[in-house]
Amino acid sequence: MIQHHNSNVISVANFAMNFHNRMSSYPYAFKVVDIISDTTQLYPPARVKYTLQIQAEQTVCENHASVNLTHCALQPNPENMTCSFTVLAVPGNNDIPKRLLSDHCA
Repeated sequence: MIQHHNSNVISVANFAMNFHNRMSSYPYAFKVVDIISDTTQLYPPARVKYTLQIQAEQTVCENHASVNLTHCALQPNPENMTCSFTVLAVPGNNDIPKRLLSDHCA
C-alpha cells in the first residue's frame, strides 16, 4: 500500500503505471510501491498537471489489458524500476479522462 497524504496523487500514479503496463511487453505487471516525488501545477479552470517520480516493482500478475493491480502481490524478489510520469487530470473527477503526457521508466 502506498503511503501518501494526497489520494489524487496516488490515483494519478496508479493511472500512469497502468497505462505504462498496457503499452509495454513486460510478462508481469508492475505496480507503484512508493511515490518518490510529486509536483502539481494548476491549469485553469480545473485541470492539474502532475509530475511524478515513482518506484515500481514487478507483481505475480500477468501483464494484460484487464489486469487489476489492487490484489496483485509482488514477486518474491521483484524486479524494480523508477518511473517519471507527467499526467494532466481533473482532481476528484473520474468522469473526465486523465492524459499521460510523458512516461519514462528505467
